[in-house]
Amino acid sequence: MQKKKMIPILIILITGVFFAAVFLPFRQAITFHHQQSGELISYIPASDKTDFQLSYTHSIHQSEVIDFYQITQENEIRQIALEYEDLAIGMPSNAMYEGETFVEEDGKYRIENMNRVFPSINLHTSQVVVSHVIHYRDKDYALDDYIEPGTFITISIKQLTLSELLRGVGMDD
Repeated sequence: MQKKKMIPILIILITGVFFAAVFLPFRQAITFHHQQSGELISYIPASDKTDFQLSYTHSIHQSEVIDFYQITQENEIRQIALEYEDLAIGMPSNAMYEGETFVEEDGKYRIENMNRVFPSINLHTSQVVVSHVIHYRDKDYALDDYIEPGTFITISIKQLTLSELLRGVGMDD
């Protein structure tokens, strides 16, 4: 008689553990979603290291640009610096906001002490000069290895469920 009472309890426990493992937030990640469909395309598992960079070749003057970011406690993205090689069209010629500093050194320009916080970053991956690279934990992740060139994506920090981790393509796998 006791065994018959235990079976429904075990089924409920196993079902609860399964649903918790699949649908509850499981792991923080830098995520790349398709802008129109919202589909998770890829992700980089995030750990205790909060700094990452996005580098690319500027479409007009064909020189490297590096955006420096931090992941905030609120899972937002804070831009902390910008580095570039050319003052041509589309690039700032000085710091824009209070507290920021403009530095010229070794033929490069850098805006430091930035504190621009974004819930996400919208990006159109390049079709002409395929060059978008995320640098995180001493590794480089070329976006065109995981995301079709010319795709409109949203980069954000998310707590992914096990189900989402299994659906997306982990860049660190």
